[in-house]
Amino acid sequence: MKNTWIKTLAGISAAGVMTISQTASADYGKLLETLRDNGTITAEQAEGLKAQRVRPANSFVRDLQIRGRVQTQFGYTTTDNDEGSSDYSTFEVRRARIGLRGTFPNDLRAQLEANLVPGSSLSMRSAFLQWRKHKPAYIKVGFDKPHSSLEENTSSAEIITVERTLISNTVAAPGPMTGFAVDGDLGTIYYGAGVYTDQDNSNAANASSDYLVNLHLGVKLDGLVGEGSKLRIQGSYLTSDDESGSLAYEDVYTLALHFAQGAFDLRTEYILGDNDGEETSGFYIMPSLMLSNKLQGVVRYEYAESDKATGLRAASRYARRSEDLAVRDATETSPKFDPQRGDEYQAVYLGLNYYIQGDGNKVMLGIEFSELDNTYAGTLEATTLYAAWRALF
Repeated sequence: MKNTWIKTLAGISAAGVMTISQTASADYGKLLETLRDNGTITAEQAEGLKAQRVRPANSFVRDLQIRGRVQTQFGYTTTDNDEGSSDYSTFEVRRARIGLRGTFPNDLRAQLEANLVPGSSLSMRSAFLQWRKHKPAYIKVGFDKPHSSLEENTSSAEIITVERTLISNTVAAPGPMTGFAVDGDLGTIYYGAGVYTDQDNSNAANASSDYLVNLHLGVKLDGLVGEGSKLRIQGSYLTSDDESGSLAYEDVYTLALHFAQGAFDLRTEYILGDNDGEETSGFYIMPSLMLSNKLQGVVRYEYAESDKATGLRAASRYARRSEDLAVRDATETSPKFDPQRGDEYQAVYLGLNYYIQGDGNKVMLGIEFSELDNTYAGTLEATTLYAAWRALF
């Protein structure tokens, strides 16, 4: 019974595909054909538009989209500490998602999206209703990610490194949860505020009654850097008293800057998590440059530190999988021998991204050199190679 709703979603998606293919609006198709015949769009573009957005026969639904992504990648890592060295490699389907998005009269949006990674438990990525009538205040109720950091809230289809930073994944990645949120764009200022149950969607007798509160504020300063350029500064705050919730810290603060001009892009962010004065914090600096209209070069430097001796853990992709990083059982002198955890971390990532068709179809290559200090086996040094192919449909 646990996955009944997932099977239902899959059935709805399949039925949606069949229905859309059979009942797509004739008027919409004629419009695309006219644009094609007039030379406004190519035949290939017309077919692409038909596949991406159609108007179902049911007049109550203004439009319906089937959305999805498939992301595959290869990873190889070699690690070295005081105990020796080892390596690990794997191919994996990093993400596989499918969903539906529909817009109803009066600008009501409904969205469902499920995670379908082979070999993993099926799960919901988003399920919400959002009233989008007024741009200064979009109202959302349901299951989705709260605002936590610039990097975490950048879609996995749009991130320019194969994996996000360790500090973001450690502190500011609560994942999707059920709640109520308001997001608005006031021109120069944009904001968000939400209250969430800090769990998937439970009303069980032993469920926590604690909540996660999220505030987000940003300012657009594009006018200061010239036409066609971007300058954004934004910050977020999250707080939760639920020790078993998805947020690892009672209070999380983030402050980010995003600047873009021509072929150059710069993103930098400071992230801090606090538990009763015990802090884990860090930052990253990530410049990138379009070397051509298809090829992009990326460099990222990251630094993190924790007041807790075991506050930082080696990246799960893929250093943590190395054989010599296995956690040992308790001994007389130590409750646990854990070479995966330390209190200071830094890493440098070098990457190349080739955009076959924008973010909709791209290949990503990267290499990352990292160092985790003060583990039970001294300093952990890791070198990780990434290769990824990512597509949207």
